[in-house]
Amino acid sequence: MNIIKKYIRPYLVPALLAPLFMLLEVFMDLMQPTLMARIIDKGIMLSDQRVLLHTGLFMLGLTVIGLLGGIGCTIASTYASTGVAKDLRESLYAKVLSLSHKNMDELETGHIITRLTNDVVQVESIIRFGLRILVRAPLQIIGSLVLAVIISPALSAIFLVLIPLIIVTVFFIMKLASPVFTQVQNKMDRLNVCLQENLAGIRLVKAFGRQDHEKEKFHRANNELIEKNIQASRILAFANPLMTLFLNAGILAVIWFGSGRVWNGNLQIGRIIAFINYMLQLSMSLIMASHILINLSRAGASLIRLEELLSLEADIQEGEDPTPDRMIKGAVEFRHVSFSYKGNSQDPVLNDISFTVSPGEKVAILGATGSGKSTLAALIPRLYDTDAGSILIDGKDIKKYSLSHLRANIGMAPQQTILFSGSIGQNIKYGKENFEGKMESYAETASIRDFIESQPEKYNSEVKRRGANLSGGQKQRIAIARALWGDPPIVILDDSTSAVDMKTAEMIQTALYTQKKSTVFIISQRISSALKADRIMLLEDGKIAGLGTHKELIAQNSIYQEIFRSQTQEEVKIS
Repeated sequence: MNIIKKYIRPYLVPALLAPLFMLLEVFMDLMQPTLMARIIDKGIMLSDQRVLLHTGLFMLGLTVIGLLGGIGCTIASTYASTGVAKDLRESLYAKVLSLSHKNMDELETGHIITRLTNDVVQVESIIRFGLRILVRAPLQIIGSLVLAVIISPALSAIFLVLIPLIIVTVFFIMKLASPVFTQVQNKMDRLNVCLQENLAGIRLVKAFGRQDHEKEKFHRANNELIEKNIQASRILAFANPLMTLFLNAGILAVIWFGSGRVWNGNLQIGRIIAFINYMLQLSMSLIMASHILINLSRAGASLIRLEELLSLEADIQEGEDPTPDRMIKGAVEFRHVSFSYKGNSQDPVLNDISFTVSPGEKVAILGATGSGKSTLAALIPRLYDTDAGSILIDGKDIKKYSLSHLRANIGMAPQQTILFSGSIGQNIKYGKENFEGKMESYAETASIRDFIESQPEKYNSEVKRRGANLSGGQKQRIAIARALWGDPPIVILDDSTSAVDMKTAEMIQTALYTQKKSTVFIISQRISSALKADRIMLLEDGKIAGLGTHKELIAQNSIYQEIFRSQTQEEVKIS
């Protein structure tokens, strides 16, 4: 409930107005049975038309006032609940964006989506109906009970049996339903994960003809969710019949004992009807409150899941006193860096890496799959933090820089190319909208200018979700232009020409190696991508297996010689 307390504070005014409006409506409702008893006992039984007219008009006026109170309560409670949901959703989204790659590796995207949508909706609903029903129910229960006691203290003894029965029933239903609702949300997570994976990989599914397999997997996840929902519904199915049974039993008891008092002249018929109406109001309020409390157990499961996400601490934190922002030149140094995704030094992805790169130097990083190339690149902008050792930029530990300043000075084209829906120009400018430059020059360096300018809308041409209307090579080249946009002092291209033909890749590399502005790291498995680099770093099993120019490595490094021979089909000539 801490989440509700925190996020409802900005909406205290409508949250307080809703109960006040509801108080008005309840007060009007509570007066109706008493007035009806007056109509029966004073108007109908005594044939007094004046009482009938005046009391009827008075009841109509109270009904209109109650209607306005109900409308006001609905508007205020809706404003408060939707406001809380909006702020909560934005906080959750901001929390997700603040998490490190390591945090995200531990979370399922489908789980996050469920929490930002389904779980938030549960919380929104419980606030909206809580401000209405949970306010209305106690007021109406207390008011109906007091007025019923005033009408007939003897008949009111029936409430001593009726109310405990309803409360005990609600308690046991909530106790049984709460863990099932938690399981329902978990099954919803699994279904979302399954759905997301299939939609993201739909082309692969079709290419391998695995539609039936994926249908079966989705069918299982869907059935598990349905089974848990049915299990929860079975528990809740007892609520309404039992409540109705208790209510009808109470009405029968009132009629049975009340009729005797009417025959004895101790009670009027109108007051018996009023008493039954108050019993109906009290019982219906208890039933409505029970429904909200049962749903509260469902929302409780959602609140726990939201608390878990909001309380998750980002693995990467800025220092308490980061170095003031200053111009970065692009010198990069690794000092005995080790890293493991599991945080276990016994299974390092990188092990005791040390090297220095001067500003403007072009470094190619080669190595087999799993050698640690992409991991090394991800450590420079602090997408992950090192387990041991330190990384310095311009002689300062990168942990001394603010994350925003550090990453603003690093242009990166990751191994998995991601484009956003919008225009080509918007994707190139992504992250540096304030930079004033000509996109043509960056598109030219990335060898994508001719393609862009051949489009009718040129740089305003549409990019569909995840670049679905572009080829793999076109997406990679736009990503390279995006990495170069703004002339960052450090550029990291992680296997970003793998989908590009050899001739185009060579043109891109030539343009990158000849420009003097940035320190460039080019990660590749193609040795042709490294030949023009100032230095080549060879990684093997998370360690540096060679570092030098092409001439130095081809002359001295047997691993490099083998790579060169296997990829170029040329005999190594050592001079």
